[in-house]
Amino acid sequence: MLLFRVRWVTALDLKVLGEIADYVRYDYRFGFSIYRLNPVKAAKFGLEDTVNFLSKIKVYVPENIRELIGDFSRKNVDVYITFESQDLAIYGTEEFIRNSSENKLIVWDRKLGVWKAKPSNLHEILKIAKSKGLNVETSFNLNYSLTFKPKLQVELRKYQLEAFREWVRNNCRGVVVLPVGSGKTLVALKAIEYLAVKTAILVPTIDLLHQWKNVLMEKLGVSEEKIGVFGGGKREISEITVMTYDSAYTNLEKYPTFFGLIVADEAHHAVAPNYRKTFDLVTAPYRLGLTATPFRSDGLHKNYSKVIGEIVYTLKPEELQKEGYLAKHVEEKIYIELSREEQEEYLKLMEKYFKYCEEKIPEIRDPKEKFRKVLELAAKDPKAREALRARNKAKQIALSAEKKIKVVEELLKKNPDEKIIIFSRYTDIVREISKKLLIPRILHDTPKDERKEILKMFREGKVRIIATAMALDEGVDVPDASMAIVVSGTGSHREYVQRLGRILRPKKQVAKLVEIITKKTIEPHLAWRRRRIEFFE
Repeated sequence: MLLFRVRWVTALDLKVLGEIADYVRYDYRFGFSIYRLNPVKAAKFGLEDTVNFLSKIKVYVPENIRELIGDFSRKNVDVYITFESQDLAIYGTEEFIRNSSENKLIVWDRKLGVWKAKPSNLHEILKIAKSKGLNVETSFNLNYSLTFKPKLQVELRKYQLEAFREWVRNNCRGVVVLPVGSGKTLVALKAIEYLAVKTAILVPTIDLLHQWKNVLMEKLGVSEEKIGVFGGGKREISEITVMTYDSAYTNLEKYPTFFGLIVADEAHHAVAPNYRKTFDLVTAPYRLGLTATPFRSDGLHKNYSKVIGEIVYTLKPEELQKEGYLAKHVEEKIYIELSREEQEEYLKLMEKYFKYCEEKIPEIRDPKEKFRKVLELAAKDPKAREALRARNKAKQIALSAEKKIKVVEELLKKNPDEKIIIFSRYTDIVREISKKLLIPRILHDTPKDERKEILKMFREGKVRIIATAMALDEGVDVPDASMAIVVSGTGSHREYVQRLGRILRPKKQVAKLVEIITKKTIEPHLAWRRRRIEFFE
């Protein structure tokens, strides 16, 4: 909108300026005031009177702005909303601006002299305008409707329907928390069918891009040309678009008014500092988060209400196990001891870490806080980096002890009829297990086609056992297994839930989760921690 300078005016002219423009600031260097023409105010003042007054103080009004003011005058516009860069610029009556500001929907940009809002606040702003009976004009069109009618091909289970209804009750906003393998995706498909609006589905991995595309075609009856895939080398935008969070972070802002519904799969990613900015830059009024692990150790889950909506539905695995929707399971811990050489090396390395902590941060006793502080010090202190390397090497010794491979071998012999996934924190021991026991492995560097073929053979029963290091923990459609052997892991509750979820799909036999834990090391504490939900407010 037009910015102009004023050096000196009479008191009467100053009053007129307030009726057609917004004061921005005073430029002390050059000795003049800066104003921004407000088209809504100017329209109510009158096009001819506005142009004549500005001409009198030697301000030229371009033809396109004259047309805009004239159009607003004819339509009796009370509020005008347009885009300025990534933000919305808001022009309106004093009462409307005050109400929007009090509701923390708009903020004053002192530099540019305009009221601004995040695109995500658009519909709340429109709601206020509607409640006041104000006539709103926007510089953009809002047409979220699909050009086709999606139809869900399957019937929802009782709990899926309950989750969907709670989400609708919350104005089609919020997070649904369901266990791994319970069919969270179907809740999203029902939401798309119900709203029939253009939808962006955000996912954390490339694998999920293609899984979602297949599900949309198979279970919602969406034709392939109506589905866009954005990520993994593809840059397609369509009425229903599946996009990685990384791609959304850099590209979703280019389509601020296109999508009416945002589905955040593995929604705990959506509240990460970078990703949540993405949600601010789109006007989509409807938002649905799906996750089995809503809480984050950094406390950022408190931002769900701002980004997607509050948690509206939660169901624990035990409840679905009772109903037969998930398999019942048992858990077992097998404890081993390090060899004498391993134990000596482990203690030597941990002593180096503890010695540094005692010298630099003796006042911190909590292990997690201690580790965080050493991480922070490592940015500047070489000795802190050495201490961390020692701790990590000790951890690797504990989590990858040689005896664990023998335990795995014994477990495989004792369970000849089980479909088994072997999980580890580190790749070295997975390679060793794969080599010694002739087991297919899936790691971060496994070629895509090879990974796909291994999972296909596992699904078809041609392969009974696979081994992996973190690569199948989240965001991958892993065929159902009946047993999980955890060679090593972190203290992450999310990791525990995801790994357990790999064996909980409905089956007649009881699923098994076996953890191999090294005594007299950090590992028993990690095993205890991953069963707890830890977060900081």
